[in-house]
Amino acid sequence: MSKKSEPPLSIDIKQSQYILGFIIVVHVLAIFTSFMLPLSYVLKALLILVPVSSFYFYIQRYRHHYYAFSLKYSAESSWELSEGDDYLAMHILKSSVLTSFIIILHVEIDNKRRSLLVCQDAVSAEEYRRLFVALKIMKLE
Repeated sequence: MSKKSEPPLSIDIKQSQYILGFIIVVHVLAIFTSFMLPLSYVLKALLILVPVSSFYFYIQRYRHHYYAFSLKYSAESSWELSEGDDYLAMHILKSSVLTSFIIILHVEIDNKRRSLLVCQDAVSAEEYRRLFVALKIMKLE
């Protein structure tokens, strides 16, 4: 199949409940672990402020749809990332991870590296399969 006959791929990644659950579980475990340390109550309180502030930061990112974006692929323009109304050209790195549950894309945009999470529940099963196959075929250059 020639590249000219490949249909363009456009996928909207929505907010994932898995990511929200992960944020909550990791921070609750960190707070619980900090509480169980054999330290004075003052030190425990100060130490617990770190995961609490981190939790607040990541929940705010989640609420402002930081983990929602669009991916677009066509043979002419390669991969693009859309956040809002503008599209940014991106290069997907070989260090990306593809599993049946989550896709972790390590990308380079304007000489800056970034990781994009695509959870299985953030897209339809068909779109997840299409993205997975497209990434597998291109062998993550």
